[in-house]
Amino acid sequence: MELHDIMVRALASSAAVVRDVTRAQSGLPTPCAEWDVRALSNHLLLVVEALELAGRGEPITDEHWSRDAARLPEAAVSARSSNAAADARLPDAAISARSSNAATDARLFDTVDADARSFGVSATDAWKAPEVWQRPVVMGGMPMPAEMAVAMLVSDVVIHGWDLARATGQELHVDDDVAATTLRFMTAMGDQGRAMGIFAQPVAVPGHASMLDRALALSGRDPSH
Repeated sequence: MELHDIMVRALASSAAVVRDVTRAQSGLPTPCAEWDVRALSNHLLLVVEALELAGRGEPITDEHWSRDAARLPEAAVSARSSNAAADARLPDAAISARSSNAATDARLFDTVDADARSFGVSATDAWKAPEVWQRPVVMGGMPMPAEMAVAMLVSDVVIHGWDLARATGQELHVDDDVAATTLRFMTAMGDQGRAMGIFAQPVAVPGHASMLDRALALSGRDPSH
């Protein structure tokens, strides 16, 4: 059940970032080269939905990842920033300054409430019962232990939450337990992920780097940039 608490806190941390994404930022580039802010936000919502499906004992199909999330508002489906091309050429400081005015812009995700508690509540509720953790999760047609599946999806939320924060001039704040879970998953599964083309080659970080920075580095991200 410890992993359930970590799931709750990881979702809350990423929700705080998703909450403050504005419609004007929808087309900005992200550290995930194939996704802009809108597509990355959609992916995070799909991960939350996957956690809920798994907790209910339903399979997570390959098709799940290629659609718009149920909670993606209509504005986000069609939104594209008219300034996206220009923003892509702006220095990070300019983008950060632009996003610091987020309170004056319309938020992209009005369904994520101000204190972030509603984000993922159905997913975390689906994992409350101890017996849920005893059944396998079927993902892409392959069964895996529930704890492994949840650790993978929680790590996805953390790493892509960091990507979204970086793209929109925010910071992702996670506690040590959440960071440690992500680091353990990346340490155990990073090589396999790289072989599958999911992660880039590891990035060198200082010996005193935080657990989150070390996890990001193992995923091929440079925490200093």
